[in-house]
Parts: sequence; structure tokens; C-alpha cells
Amino acid sequence: MNQQVISIQNITKTVTTGGKEKNLEILHGVSLTANQGEFLSIVGPSGSGKSTLLHCMSGLSKPTSGSVTILGVDPYKLRPAKSAIFRRTQVGFIFQSYNLIPALPAFDNIVLPLRLSRKKVDEQKIDQLLKDINFNADPANFVTALSGGERQKVAIARVLVSNCRVIFADEPTGALDSVSGKIIFGLLRDLTKQGVCVVMVTHDIEMAAHTDRAITLRDGQLRQILDKPNAQELFEALNAEKK
Repeated sequence: MNQQVISIQNITKTVTTGGKEKNLEILHGVSLTANQGEFLSIVGPSGSGKSTLLHCMSGLSKPTSGSVTILGVDPYKLRPAKSAIFRRTQVGFIFQSYNLIPALPAFDNIVLPLRLSRKKVDEQKIDQLLKDINFNADPANFVTALSGGERQKVAIARVLVSNCRVIFADEPTGALDSVSGKIIFGLLRDLTKQGVCVVMVTHDIEMAAHTDRAITLRDGQLRQILDKPNAQELFEALNAEKK
């Protein structure tokens, strides 16, 4: 049995708003686990709390209550220096907003985690990876000169070269064409075969249907967990919530 690498227990997330209701609870007591080599997808309608859940379980946004453990570590109890090392070496993030550094060219954005960890940069390996993901721009170009799709590929390549053990991906193929999306999904799937745990938020039911487990989220609550889901099951699960 594969080792458990993520555990969240009864987490809630409350934010302060400027409206009449000053406190808004986005997540309501969510619990789940994920294992080494597992591909877990999180699906649900817009506003269901998918990205908030991903940020809480990845160590980026501390839950209001409940516990989070990644690789046996509570990321919210780490000191800043150790937290930075942990994120850089063990955990990878693919954001909807890319989170690239505008002052750096695409290539330097990709290899930044390697340089921060003082690891060797294999330029030939990077070039091959960029070909594999259909990156058609010049890696020497600054990311501000790239299209949204090409920026997303840079963000994905940055994670793929980092050799992390857990990857959190928020709509990783949302800005990509269908061909590039399938290539990226295939690369993430290949990483799970090497023992990497991937947790992905997606609106793409067909893509979620090719993950090991899918959870459906609505109104900040975990509604169903589907093992080896298929598209019809996911479609029915999501539409059942509307009735």
C-alpha cells in the first residue's frame, strides 16, 4: 500500500468581507487524504471553494481551524526559512495566475528552483522538456512578452524540473489548447508513476475522469469521493447537486 503523503482533517476557512456579513466561511469541515503516486482531482462549480481548499491543503493559506499534514510535516508550524526550503524541495505549485517573475526570461523562471537549491542546471534537459510540452516561444524572452498559454507552460516546466514529491495544480491546463493540455496531463500522470502525488483542481470532467480519485466540492463542503471515476459518474455527481 502506498504511503500517505497528505492528510487534512476537518479544515475550515473563514475570511473577512466588507459586506454586512463580516465573516464568510468558505470551507466547512473538509477532511481527505492522498497517497504517494496518487492523482487526485477536485471538481465542482465556480465558487465552490476548490482553489481555497487547494491553497489550504498545500501550505499556502492557513485554515481557520483543522489540521494539515504534508509528508508528515505541518507546513504552518515551520519557521519561514524551513518553510521556504520545504516548499522549494518537496512541494510544487502550478497556479492559475502563473506566479512568474516578470524581470526574468522564461528560461530563468524555469530553473529558478534549481538555482535556489544550488542544483545543476542541465540546459539540454530543459530544452527537451520545452519541446515535449510544445513551448514555441524563445526561452530567452521575458515572460511579459509571452502569451497566457506559453506563460502557463513556463510555470508547469518550473515544477516539472524541481523533482518535488507533491504537486498542487490549480487548473494547470486552463490556458492551454487541447493538444498541449493533453501533453501536460500526460506528463503529470507519468510523474505519479514515479511516486509523485498530484492534486489538481479542474473544471474539465474528461480530464478528471482519468485521475485515480475525484472529489466533488459544493458550497465549501466535500460531497462525494469517486474512486477511478468516469466522465458519466462525474457528470451525474455534479448535476445531482443542482437538484
